[in-house]
Amino acid sequence: MAAVFFYIIFNPAAGSGTSVATFKAVRQVLDDRQLPYEIRVSRYSGHAVQLARQIGSFNTHDHAVLMVIGGDGTLNQAITGLRETKQQELPVAYIPAGSGNDFARGIGMPQDPMAALDQILAATAPITLDIGQYTEATRHESGFFVNNVGVGFDAAAVAAANRSSYKKLLNRLHLGSLAYMFGVVNVFFSRKPFPVTVHVDGQYEIIQRAFLCTTTNHPYFGGGVRILPTATPTDGELDLIVVENLNVFYFLFLLLELIRGKHMKYKAVHHFKSSHLRVETNSLEYGQMDGEEMGTRAFQLEFNVTKQKFWIKLD
Repeated sequence: MAAVFFYIIFNPAAGSGTSVATFKAVRQVLDDRQLPYEIRVSRYSGHAVQLARQIGSFNTHDHAVLMVIGGDGTLNQAITGLRETKQQELPVAYIPAGSGNDFARGIGMPQDPMAALDQILAATAPITLDIGQYTEATRHESGFFVNNVGVGFDAAAVAAANRSSYKKLLNRLHLGSLAYMFGVVNVFFSRKPFPVTVHVDGQYEIIQRAFLCTTTNHPYFGGGVRILPTATPTDGELDLIVVENLNVFYFLFLLLELIRGKHMKYKAVHHFKSSHLRVETNSLEYGQMDGEEMGTRAFQLEFNVTKQKFWIKLD
């Protein structure tokens, strides 16, 4: 096989700027091995979508791979842009350089960026994994997600973490995954339960006191929290978890169990699994998609599974 040509999308803001050192180290390895590449830098929110769209539209290399150096949000944007072109089958490689890096955890990649690069350079063919696809009827939005889409408490915690001053400090200390935990503490007592309707396999269930409602592609959320331990990106299905807040003390107990990955056995935890899911809320709630804020609204979300090619050799 001819040498792979890497189109690189690099987000210097990922990990509150710590991704810059990762990018320099990756570029040095590629130069040392005399591997061909082209660099495009994401300069603002949503720029990676445009860059990936350009790459997919104008690629002239027979053995091209789109390499993303950044966080899960940058990876999401790159896949979204690529999907808008005729070359959406172009494989994607991922160097985890963000705060949470949950996608890497979810597919069994190393958290260390250089170890991840070794797996990318060892690959000889792409692998195919599940990703999620969503449509949101309230604001007529649609897109893809590699990790999860959440409504309610988890999304409010993401918003609090993203807007905090401590996130940059934790990233510099290489403790970025703790930012979500601080966000949890910040919003715990300010959020209220809300009704949610879940449609799955031709049936529906109304959960009156939902507090956390997350549809996920793999087990991890918030920088390593195993929100749904049995989820996997290889089964052709998505998993939805809804956790009720029956009272403050019980929900606090469930949160502690969730952090330990021991929460699925309780009646207040509802688990749904299907290739097609629908979630509806009638109150204004926070939303998040792959750690990026979706704003507040009454959500009408439809979820489906689709496939994405990735360039990596997993152990």
